[in-house]
Amino acid sequence: MTGDVSTRIVEQRIRNRMQDVADMLADGDEQVHRFGFSAYFELFYDWIPHRDDGIFPDLPTLMEPEKLALIELSRVVDDACDDTPNDMSESDFVATGWPKRIAIIAQRALDLMRERGRFDEEVEEAEPSKPF
Repeated sequence: MTGDVSTRIVEQRIRNRMQDVADMLADGDEQVHRFGFSAYFELFYDWIPHRDDGIFPDLPTLMEPEKLALIELSRVVDDACDDTPNDMSESDFVATGWPKRIAIIAQRALDLMRERGRFDEEVEEAEPSKPF
């Protein structure tokens, strides 16, 4: 076994990671304290690039409403990132109100993605088969 996976499986896994990061951001202040100020952003940017670093990935595993919701989330995360210093304490970042604002948009994206569920990460699927 070579461990090679198809492009479709990779796309399914990426959508699942985007869903995971939306779930994390939807928890707001709690996740800032859990992961730290920098990791809060970096976990997001692992899957969705900052507007200065590239375009939103074109994934056939995302439905158009999901993609639009994630793009809206990306804009708010980018605004928060651009509006804050490169390094600050978790408490200071929470005090800005950004995590709460991000959480509202993240929850909308998460709700849309949860409606469809999650893709299998080993078997190609036309539609998600697993509940979130």
